[in-house]
Amino acid sequence: MVVVCLVLVIIVIGVNLLSAPDEEGEPAEVPDGIEEEPEPPVDRESLIPANAVKVLPESDPYSPILHSPLWEDPVPMPYPITTAGAEDSPFVAPCGCAFYWFFTPDASVPAELQLGDGVTGIYYAARTEGGWGEPRKLELIEGDVSLDGCPWVGDGEIWFCSVRRGNLREIDIWIANINDGNVTNIRNGGARLNSEIGLGELHVTAGGDEIYFHSDMPGGAGGRDIWVTRRVDGEWLDAENVEGVNTEGSDSLPFVTEDGEEFWFTRWYRGYPAVYVSRRVNGDWSEPELIVSQFAAEPTLDANGNLYFAHHFIQDGVMIEADIYVAYRKSPLEPVDDVPTPGRGFYLGVLPTPAEGQSFEEANLQASEVSEVVPVWGRPTPFYDLAGDLAGGWGEVLVDGMIRGNGMMPLVHLSFMDINLTLKTPSGMEGATLSDPEWRRAYKEAVADVVEASRPLYLSVGNEVNRWYERHGLDGPNGFRHWVSLYHEICDVVKALSPGTQVFCTFSREIVDENREADMSVLSLFDPERMDMIVLTSYPFSLQGVNRPIDIPDDYYLEASAAMPGKPLGFSEVAWPSLEAFGGERGQADFLGNLTTRLTLEQGIELRLLSWSWLHDLGADDHTGLLSWDGSEKVAYNVWKGMAYSPE
Repeated sequence: MVVVCLVLVIIVIGVNLLSAPDEEGEPAEVPDGIEEEPEPPVDRESLIPANAVKVLPESDPYSPILHSPLWEDPVPMPYPITTAGAEDSPFVAPCGCAFYWFFTPDASVPAELQLGDGVTGIYYAARTEGGWGEPRKLELIEGDVSLDGCPWVGDGEIWFCSVRRGNLREIDIWIANINDGNVTNIRNGGARLNSEIGLGELHVTAGGDEIYFHSDMPGGAGGRDIWVTRRVDGEWLDAENVEGVNTEGSDSLPFVTEDGEEFWFTRWYRGYPAVYVSRRVNGDWSEPELIVSQFAAEPTLDANGNLYFAHHFIQDGVMIEADIYVAYRKSPLEPVDDVPTPGRGFYLGVLPTPAEGQSFEEANLQASEVSEVVPVWGRPTPFYDLAGDLAGGWGEVLVDGMIRGNGMMPLVHLSFMDINLTLKTPSGMEGATLSDPEWRRAYKEAVADVVEASRPLYLSVGNEVNRWYERHGLDGPNGFRHWVSLYHEICDVVKALSPGTQVFCTFSREIVDENREADMSVLSLFDPERMDMIVLTSYPFSLQGVNRPIDIPDDYYLEASAAMPGKPLGFSEVAWPSLEAFGGERGQADFLGNLTTRLTLEQGIELRLLSWSWLHDLGADDHTGLLSWDGSEKVAYNVWKGMAYSPE
C-alpha cells in the first residue's frame, strides 16, 4: 500500500529520536560559558541526490487524471516550489499571495537522518510578479529539533503537526503566530484539542470556530474519517462525525473554502488516493464529486478557485518523488450569441427544413428573415460526439455560417435517451444506467465540452425528459431521481463555465404516440433556481378530442408555468397541422394566434421562446410546416411574418 501522507510517515518514524541520550545516557548539553556558533543555513537543494531526476508528467506512468471540466489539466507548480526533492502537504493562503508546504530533499532517507539535515520541514514562499519568491524554511522551534508538517495558515496563525519535546502524545498540533513568514509565540495546541479531542491533520474554517480533521477514532463510518469540533462560548465541543462525506474506506485531509460552501478532501478511488469535493446544500454536505484521481491528495484552493494538491511519483511500488500540482480554474466564458430581445418580448425560432429543390443554405437564409433561433441537434449526433461536430467543419459551416452568419442563434440540444427510451451510451459503457457514476461523468463532461465548443446562449441538456419518468419511474437504477440530481450537477457546471448561458431541460406536454397529456408533475422535483426557463415540446392536436384550437383549455400551459412561478416559458417545438380535419390552414393560423394570446400571455405567462417545428412541410404528405413542400405560403406563415416584422 502506498502511503499518502509523506509528512506523517516521517514524523511517526522519528518520534523516539527527539529524546535520544548522549553516550553517558543523559541529554547532551552545551557547557556553561561556551556559546554555540550558529550554523550557517543549509541550501535545501544541495541535499537533493545528484542522481535525482525531476519527474515530468510525460514520463509519469500515473499522472493525475482530471474529472471535472471546470479546471485546466493539472501541472506541476513551477520552480522554485517543486524540485527533484519531495514536496508535500500544500497550503495556499486564500489571497493566493503566500504558499506553504513540506519539503525533504530525499524521500528515501530515513527520518532520523532527515531530522538533522537542517532543511527538512515546512517552507514558505511569497507571490511575486513573476511567480513565487525564494522559499524559506519556517523556524518552528528554538534550540531543539522537531519534525513538522501539515500546515494550515489563517488570521495570523499557523497550525501544524509536530513531533518534539513537550508533546502530549506522539504527534501533536502546535500553533504559532506568523507574519510574512516570520514565526513567534510557538505553543502547543493544548490538552483539549490534542489529548481529549485528538486532532489529526486539520483545517480551521473562516471565523476560527470550526476545526475539521481526520482521525481513525472509534465511532466513525470505518477506516479514517473526517470529524469536526466546534467552539461554543470559548470551549471546543466533542468531535462529531461529518455525515454525507465519510465512507467505510479512508476519508481524510479536509479543506473548506473561505465561504464555507465547498468541502474538499482525499478518498481512495480505484486503488489510488484522489481528490473529491462536496458542496453545501440546504445546510448539509452533498454527495462528493470526484475531481482529480491517481495519486492526488491534500487539496487546497485559493480565492480564485485554483486547486493545489500533492502528487506522488511511484516506481515499482516505491515512491521516488513528490510534487505539488496545480489545476488552474478556467476563466468564465461569455456566450457568443447576442441577439437583442425583440420588441414582441419573445424570440421566434424554426428548424429551416428546405422546400422541394431548395438548398440548406437557402432555407437558413429564408428562416433568418422571420426568426432569431434555430434548434441544433448535430447531424443528428449522439451527446458524446456533439462537441466535436460543433468544433469541427460541420459546426463551422452550419452553426457559424448558416445560423450565426445569418444573424440567428442556435438552441443547442443534447439528449441522454436512445430508441425505445433506453439510455444512450458511449462505446464501452453498454448496460450503464442513469445512476452509473462513469456514465454520469461522461454526460456531464459532454455538456461542458459543448459549452466550450459552441458557447451558446440557450442550451437544452435533455429532451422530453418526463417521457423517461413515465417509462422508468422515480426510483431504481434508471429512476428519474437520478436524472434530476444529474441535471442539477450539470446546471452548476454550465453556470460555472459560462454564467450567461441559459440552461434547462425540455419537457413534453403530450405523449403523442398515446394521444394523451404527459405527466407534468415531475417539474416539482427540480430546483427552480437551476432552471432558467420552462421549455416544452407541444403538439396538442395529438390529444383525443382536440380537433380545433378552441378545444384547448385556457389553462393548458398554466400547470407547467405554475410549477415554477416567475419563470419564463418557451416552446422548443410546437406545431399544428394545416389538414382539414384540424381546421385547415385557418385552424393552423388560429392555433398560432391562440398560442401567443389566450394560452400564454393572457394567463400571465411570460413567453420567452416560440419555435415552430419546421419551416416547410417535410414532404408532400406532411402538413405541419409553416410553408408547403412546394414553397408556397400558408395562412399561418402570414401570421408568423406579422409577428416577425411587428415592432411590438
